[in-house]
Amino acid sequence: MTPRPSWQSAKGTVRLAEGAAPQELSGAIARSRREFLRSAAGVALGSMLLRSNPLARAATVTSKRKVVVVTFGGGARDQETFAPGGQENIPHLMREFIPQATFFTQLVNRGILGHYVATASLATGVYETINNFASLPPEHPTLFEYFRKDLKRPASDAWVVAPSNGFNRIGESNHRSYGGGLGARVILPKHLLKAAMPVGSSDYEHLLRDNYETPFYAPELGGREFELQQLDHILKLSVDDFRSHAKTLSSPDEL
Repeated sequence: MTPRPSWQSAKGTVRLAEGAAPQELSGAIARSRREFLRSAAGVALGSMLLRSNPLARAATVTSKRKVVVVTFGGGARDQETFAPGGQENIPHLMREFIPQATFFTQLVNRGILGHYVATASLATGVYETINNFASLPPEHPTLFEYFRKDLKRPASDAWVVAPSNGFNRIGESNHRSYGGGLGARVILPKHLLKAAMPVGSSDYEHLLRDNYETPFYAPELGGREFELQQLDHILKLSVDDFRSHAKTLSSPDEL
């Protein structure tokens, strides 16, 4: 007997009519993800503009609260995590996060695989189809732009700490109603470390590899001076402390 298609939402499990086509389920999930992202942006600070949304109405948050969103998309396979045989590997996600979360149980991928484009899709709630290895922004508004534009927040209120230098455009889309300085500022730890390395040093080379991306792609990034200033004044971390901590790490992901 074929089970009826279903997905998890903030209100519980939603089931489609018997015999619903996969396209109907995919469309419902895609729309709900986009709505969820926009709602979450309002919930972060209790947006007055989103009061009609039940998620926003439930939020009683002060303006001093900081919200951290963590995504991961590489190196964790379904069979090693959320599949029944892998759940023992993620006890905190299963027992602590999921009871407080919206957990989407179905995912459809129609051909574009890559860390950057996949993360861009998470940030926009839309299936992004941009070239994973081109220096391009997402095509649809990101969570960061919803947050800043709808809540009128300054640039210093939204940051992305990116896992690789290829994510340098993740903070802001090229959507004509958003973009244009309304996104998040992006911190690239690998680029910061390279700028902080003593001239001629090779002690940190193992931390600078984007080893899950093509070795032929090296995106154009900003200058050295801005990144080091960002490290000191924004992250409140001295260059010497950053280098010392990096020496204790064994992989780029740890950095």
